[in-house]
Amino acid sequence: MRRTILTVLMGLACGCYLLSDEPKARKKTDAGAKGEVERDTPAADAGDTPAGQTAEPEGQASECPTVLTGVETKARTIASSCAPVRVRGLYRVDGGTLRIEPGVELRFEPGAVLEVGRDQPGTITVAGTVDQPVRMIADSVSDSGGWKGVRLHAHADGSSLEHLEIASAGTEDHASLWIEAAEVKLVGLIVRSPTALALELVGERGPELLGAELSGAGVVARATPAAAAGLHDLKLEPTARVAIAAGRVATTLEWPPNAYRIEGVLRVEGEAGLPAQLSLTPGTTLDFTPDARVVIGGLGPGSLSASASPPPPEGAPPPPPGASGRIELRAAEDNRPGSWAGLHVQDEGRLSLRYVELAHGGARDEGVVLAEGSASLSLEGCRFHSDLVGVELRGMDVSVEAFANNEFTAVPVALRTTPALLGALGPDNRYDEAAQIHVERGKIEADATWAAQAAPIRIQGDVFVDKGATLTLAAGTSLRFDPGVILGVGYYERATVVMSGSAEHPILLGPTPSSEASSEASSEAEAQAAWGGIVLGTHTTKARFEHVKLRSTANDAGIELRDAADATLVNVDCASCAGATVKWDCESTIGNIAVTASEGTDAAMIAPTQCK
Repeated sequence: MRRTILTVLMGLACGCYLLSDEPKARKKTDAGAKGEVERDTPAADAGDTPAGQTAEPEGQASECPTVLTGVETKARTIASSCAPVRVRGLYRVDGGTLRIEPGVELRFEPGAVLEVGRDQPGTITVAGTVDQPVRMIADSVSDSGGWKGVRLHAHADGSSLEHLEIASAGTEDHASLWIEAAEVKLVGLIVRSPTALALELVGERGPELLGAELSGAGVVARATPAAAAGLHDLKLEPTARVAIAAGRVATTLEWPPNAYRIEGVLRVEGEAGLPAQLSLTPGTTLDFTPDARVVIGGLGPGSLSASASPPPPEGAPPPPPGASGRIELRAAEDNRPGSWAGLHVQDEGRLSLRYVELAHGGARDEGVVLAEGSASLSLEGCRFHSDLVGVELRGMDVSVEAFANNEFTAVPVALRTTPALLGALGPDNRYDEAAQIHVERGKIEADATWAAQAAPIRIQGDVFVDKGATLTLAAGTSLRFDPGVILGVGYYERATVVMSGSAEHPILLGPTPSSEASSEASSEAEAQAAWGGIVLGTHTTKARFEHVKLRSTANDAGIELRDAADATLVNVDCASCAGATVKWDCESTIGNIAVTASEGTDAAMIAPTQCK
């Protein structure tokens, strides 16, 4: 019996030994004796397994790890004295911190990624220097590609990357360095050989970046409109661009001088009492994709301002490389006119441009600068080049603060405007021989002066002057009228017109050449290209015409006074007109000196008959 009990106890003891950890411990001891100590390092993509060695004290991590992987929940510092550290799979700093001292090198295995602050607050501090940058590079590149890059998520606020070099990183969907966090400091960043994008800023409040060298051509970085304001001192290749995603500027921002690519609709709109403002600085280039445009002040108050340096005087030496003070807005993909829409200034918007070049715009037959409603506009010294339509002013309420010293080259329609707003043009704008100014049908109900322009002014619809307004035409003004179009004055309320030409600079009023006339006009009207002339209604007072030459009017007279109209004509001629130069009614008051008819016009004057 006693022998049987001893036998059972010995069997139980053997079974316990076999199920214990003793064999594992002995195996580790044997391996250690051979110099092959096995570390308890989490495997690649280890999920929520803490990174580092289990033997480390709680709350801190060793300074020289061999492999980084898993989730970092401790405060880890990698010292300058450490050998290169490998990063395997997913290494995430969530609930912990990572500080990397000068000269440290992290080597990322294929598919590896460094994430910070994805689910919990976490920070990374890269403390590189100019002489000892921190390097994050590929450990090797397999057939499946390199490593996936560095990603600073929303909970990574407070991170800092100074003198960091990233090489051979990223995917087709993620940049080498992807940042969502807002309060991040970046100094002296270098990104080499990215898979696609070198840098992407997706937050609405971007980080401050002071100096970055991003390699690659085409789009090398992408940012939200707000984040672009933090991109200072970028070093890009000549063909490299920073893409700006469609979005909204809702505060006051200034974009540093970089080459940007605008993709989609950019809106500059604030809130009531808090207007948005976007400023462009000298040296800035905006390249617009075909569906891109800027809307200013549509759903809230907003303004866009751009002020560049004036061009150097003729004969002056060119500025040194990199010192260009120009601001250019142009098409990104096609140099043909109409390849992008333009700048659309709406009711609560203000646009101010000085010495800015706008090229290849005017899509959908709208101005590359379009102002409507109660928008405010100031254009000085700007150059419009290869646009379908240069500037378009809609309605009567647009406030034109300045429109002077602008140049239009290869722009068929330099300006499209209403009669009331034509008076906002200064006299010193410059046009090539193909440019025209188009004036649509409309009213003038406040005093306006049309300055002489160095381009033909085409009147495409009837113009009426009323409500006590005076329309003044400066000496040298040239107007072309579409078939049948008239200039009417004082039809319903008191109004007047003053045409003050001179012998050297007469005012010319004639038809639009048939090749430019509306396609809706009859073939006979196109051939004759005759317009309706000037009709002075009964409420016209003190109208005056001096040194005015009319041509090819279609009605009874080039200038007709109806009812009690009042006018004085001095040195007025009508050539090739269907009727007389001037005709008036019995109640009219007319003064005339040297009124003539030429080139087949029937008579200089037709006086009323059968007056009481």
